[in-house]
Amino acid sequence: MQLENSNELLGKEPIGKLLRKLAIPTITAQLINMMYNIIDRMYIGHMPNNGALALTGVGVCMPIIMIITAFAMLISSGGAPRASIMMGKEDICSTV
Repeated sequence: MQLENSNELLGKEPIGKLLRKLAIPTITAQLINMMYNIIDRMYIGHMPNNGALALTGVGVCMPIIMIITAFAMLISSGGAPRASIMMGKEDICSTV
């Protein structure tokens, strides 16, 4: 019954409400990820011998990791619906 209810919501609910339902968990996950990075930097900064060098490494790698994550999300966000559409058409072996 849960699945039927969610299908009805996609067809009847306003787009703004649906967007909020998707955006809130996504934003929460990103905030938790950034908090993890901030806390990690606090601990790394207090390392006695190589804290500054390690902090520089974290600062350089974080934007690179964010770019890779964003690109992976871009590919998966476009690929998953496309795969679902092809599966719905029963065209499993179709290429792009």
